[in-house]
Amino acid sequence: MSQTATTRPDQPPSFGALIHFAIPVMFAAMATPLMGLVDTAVLGRLGDPAVIAAAGIGATIFTVIYWCFSFLRFTTTGLVAQAVGRQDDTEVALAGLRPMLAAVAGGLGLWLLQWPIGHAALYLLAPPAEVTPYAKQYFDARIWSAPFTLLGYAQFAWLMGLGRSRTVMLLQLAMNTLNAALSILFVLGFGWGIAGAAWATVTSEALIGIATSLVILRIVPWPRWRAALAKSFVASAWKRLFSANLDIMVRTLLLTGAFALMTQRGAQMGTLELAANQILLQAFMVCANLLDGFATAAEVYGARAIGAKARAALTMTVRRCAWLSLIWSLILAAGLALSAHWFLPLMTTDTRLQHEALRFWPWLVSLPVVCIWAFFWDGVFMGAVQTHTLRNAMIASFVVYVPALFGLSGWLGNHGIWAALLILMAMRSLMLTLAWPKLRASVG
Repeated sequence: MSQTATTRPDQPPSFGALIHFAIPVMFAAMATPLMGLVDTAVLGRLGDPAVIAAAGIGATIFTVIYWCFSFLRFTTTGLVAQAVGRQDDTEVALAGLRPMLAAVAGGLGLWLLQWPIGHAALYLLAPPAEVTPYAKQYFDARIWSAPFTLLGYAQFAWLMGLGRSRTVMLLQLAMNTLNAALSILFVLGFGWGIAGAAWATVTSEALIGIATSLVILRIVPWPRWRAALAKSFVASAWKRLFSANLDIMVRTLLLTGAFALMTQRGAQMGTLELAANQILLQAFMVCANLLDGFATAAEVYGARAIGAKARAALTMTVRRCAWLSLIWSLILAAGLALSAHWFLPLMTTDTRLQHEALRFWPWLVSLPVVCIWAFFWDGVFMGAVQTHTLRNAMIASFVVYVPALFGLSGWLGNHGIWAALLILMAMRSLMLTLAWPKLRASVG
């Protein structure tokens, strides 16, 4: 059932095996932020900063909504990989089936609650008056992708736990390509405006969700899923799952809340600053997902070592992934430093907006080297399903971040918003680094 790049779960993967695994992960992880970048670039052809700002508001709303269900992605990969380490094929199927069922139920619930969610989100984010109608158009269309988005989280996490990073990459790239084509067609071809960008996302996620289901059925035939279904409603198993997921939900809500506060503070500074931050945040999300490649490698291979109760393999896996992560973060920072003058004109034709975004570009360049350790340790602790550690680190970091954001933004303006983000990531890195020795000692 599993695809692995190393011989046994109790043996650490080589540097080459980690790179071989991480590269498809990076390409796969880029799909979601690239969809946002494509939407921004296409909407930027309309020449109205308010439309780009509205896309940023809409993206923030859905980031907060979907990250409430992030356990579908995070805990699933670690639980599946640990089951692979124990060579327990029944639990491999069950560890994927339960979050898939939860994803469908959650998506249908969001359909039913879309009106109060949309109105509450726009009230809390309080975008400028010229931005609000566009943001509402975007939300009203994109909410229909909810079941497909959440099911995709669970499906891709299950495949990643098996080590099938290449399969995930191909599916994500197909979704991104389809979204780009449909976004151009709907926005520029049909003249649907910002709603066209949202419907492009809905259509592409629905079609790839169907394709992913067919891929999964080829890996595990339907009779085996049907047999697992009979065992999937054991109350104690769901209780264990949601206990871990509550920690992840708290951690993720605070993290997405931090980005929502960034958007809210930017909105208070004006449409131009809000639009500039949206462009930079889209670039950051691409960079963040590229940084996640070796973190996911540490998550999957570390979880297999934990499942096999092999402390030495876990230690060596973490050490090798850490070195690769550091080198990769320096490469990405250098790439960002050289890319501003071609990237910004690609995102918008408005020269005022280009110059505004360029003012804050140095903050973007500094983020990879700081953020890498927060992302890296996230992977390690997700693989171990040590969710309480991630929760506690995020709570402590958020407590520091909020006064830093309001204090520094009041003092330094938009520069203060980006300085506060660096503080948040540095705090998370520190807290999780200090927790590593305890995790290592608990294995074996």
